[in-house]
Amino acid sequence: MLNEINYEKHFNPNKGNRVEFWINNFDYFDGIDYLAKLFCERYRMQADEKVEGIFFDFIRVYAHNVEYVLMWHEDIGTLLYDSNQNARDTAQLETQLSALVQEINSNLSRN
Repeated sequence: MLNEINYEKHFNPNKGNRVEFWINNFDYFDGIDYLAKLFCERYRMQADEKVEGIFFDFIRVYAHNVEYVLMWHEDIGTLLYDSNQNARDTAQLETQLSALVQEINSNLSRN
């Protein structure tokens, strides 16, 4: 059986203590693409094209005044954060991410 996916809440001191959610055991090729697809399907969000860099890739997903950044970084792996960094949107991101992680784990356990 594969390791269960989970996430941890981090405060990034290099980005003004930005609240980030780091996803563990999610080492999948194009993982942020899959997460963007799920955010769009489940929460009716829109996604920008993926920006690919040398050390990181990211996709912005958004709806109304909410914008999340889904990022893969070579040193960290997959992480997400709310662009606005307000308490309401960050709590909403954590709730949505928790539901998606449960869904992914459920799908993985069936295979």
